[in-house]
Amino acid sequence: MNETDMAWLTEHSAELLREYAGKWVAVADGKIVGVGDTAPEADRKASEAAPDRPFILEHVDPSVDVIYEHS
Repeated sequence: MNETDMAWLTEHSAELLREYAGKWVAVADGKIVGVGDTAPEADRKASEAAPDRPFILEHVDPSVDVIYEHS
């Protein structure tokens, strides 16, 4: 797991909830590289936008008010 991208998700959790509640987002190098209604859709978009970069795929759950890092 990319610790930098996980930290970015944690730091931007409120912003992500406002903009992407209920969506799946893919983050690479501290940037959103894919968004979709489903994990496969966000994965496909991220793979097209950043084909050679690893990314984190995360569901922005509107019932949770923050994304926590788990180690």
